[in-house]
Amino acid sequence: MMGQHHLVIPLYQRCAAVSLFPKDLFISTLQMAFTLLLIAGLQVLNAEATRPCVSPLYAEYGQIAATFVCSLPSSYYGIYWYKSPARNERSVVSIIDGVVMSGDDKFGISPTGSLIVRNITFEDEHLYRLIILRTRQQSETHDLRLTVYAYPGNPVPLIDVCGGQDFCFAERDRVSMLSCKIEGARPPVLLHWERQGEGPDAERVETSHSTNFTDPLYSTFSHTNGSLVNGTRRLDLLTCVSTVHVPSSEHHQSSVLLENVHDSQCYQLTGNHERRHYLIGSDVALDCSHDSPQFVVWKKRTYEGKFEPIAFRAGGDLEEVGEGLEISANGSLIIKSYGITHEGEYICINANLSSEGCLLHSTKALVLPPAHQVPTIAECEKKMDCILTRPSSGVLSCYVEGVRPVLLLEWEQVNSTKPSITFSHHQYTTDNRGDRVFDVRLTASYELTGGPDAGPVIVACVIKSPVMTGQHTTATIVINSPAHAERSSDMSCNDTPASSTIAWAIAAVTSATSLILSLILVGLYTIQGTQCLRQTGGD
Repeated sequence: MMGQHHLVIPLYQRCAAVSLFPKDLFISTLQMAFTLLLIAGLQVLNAEATRPCVSPLYAEYGQIAATFVCSLPSSYYGIYWYKSPARNERSVVSIIDGVVMSGDDKFGISPTGSLIVRNITFEDEHLYRLIILRTRQQSETHDLRLTVYAYPGNPVPLIDVCGGQDFCFAERDRVSMLSCKIEGARPPVLLHWERQGEGPDAERVETSHSTNFTDPLYSTFSHTNGSLVNGTRRLDLLTCVSTVHVPSSEHHQSSVLLENVHDSQCYQLTGNHERRHYLIGSDVALDCSHDSPQFVVWKKRTYEGKFEPIAFRAGGDLEEVGEGLEISANGSLIIKSYGITHEGEYICINANLSSEGCLLHSTKALVLPPAHQVPTIAECEKKMDCILTRPSSGVLSCYVEGVRPVLLLEWEQVNSTKPSITFSHHQYTTDNRGDRVFDVRLTASYELTGGPDAGPVIVACVIKSPVMTGQHTTATIVINSPAHAERSSDMSCNDTPASSTIAWAIAAVTSATSLILSLILVGLYTIQGTQCLRQTGGD
């Protein structure tokens, strides 16, 4: 339509037109309403800010008494305390014009007007109302809460696989899910799981929670999912953290160090290692890593062939070691006063945030014979050297006593470039003395190979075990063939090699002298006889 125009009327004009209010009056009304709302809000905030008592008040179950901490006006006409904000509730205790009035022995009032609640039970947990009469006509009302809490008997979370310990070790193949719990608390405790991440800080992991209420206490449970337990890292540290907000914020935790056994190649190292011997009573250090690993687990093989944990550590705070054991800063296992019970195979699994490794050790206890005891030749009556008259073949025996491990003995010829004796039919006898040390005896047959005129042969019983390297000791025997038996028959088994050599020299000199004297005498007699015959024939 030609000449049509749309007239736009402002909102306040339309409202004014509808309500028949003038424009200025409408705006003034809106401003007044806004001001009233603002004042009401400030009054509410001011009432909260000027609340005369601390709320909530926390009281432990069984506590003898709990008192609301209040800052009441210095002058007032009356104070009334009620067990609830209910309209028809009667006051339990009051002060009217300086006079205390109490209708229940459970409640009392302090000289400053604060409410005292005696013999705290869970039934005391609710809202209390305080009415302050500043004058007969002026009053104010405040609702205050009393919260009754029960501290758990053990504030540290209990992990199901840890058996009551706050730090333990577990193998993943034995665990399908991890659970932790806090029992006997009120209000319920908050629980969550954390995992040591790639950085220095732990990362919170996804878990499920449940809370059981057994009036009047709560039990809280937290469970990890299966994918977390079935991780790929060789070692993982999982921590259950509990948070108690009442009466103040507290945190407690327990941890489990998990090993991924399925994919570990560590246990394939068994058999490919050197066995080492350590002296009884010495302190032994078994290496683990050249670095200082964050996670360390030491295991020992049992008689059943299974490796079981004996010491483990996570970081610098969590550590669990067996009696007589220590873990050094670099992860080495320190065995204090090594004994026979410490013998066996040990394996160290170690890990940092960026690297992993393992190392195997095999140890045996070493009990050396007493310093004065060397291999004893049975026929020498515990003499280090002796001379024996023996036929060209026979049997020799030697032994050591009170040693561990079983030492290897061997007969051999001493200081000879040409072998003139052989040994055969070696027979070892090992006796366990009951104190886990052994007596070892070697018996062997010998045969002289140098003939009847070969002369004496020096042999020795020698300790050949690697653990005695550098400590080999010999005992010497001189064996005579039958051709020399007569001239050595006067020698004692208690003679030494030096004395026997002198004896041989003296015997040789004496024999030679006797032979020379005999020849001289024979010659003299012969000459004398010839002269006699000549004289006789001449006659």
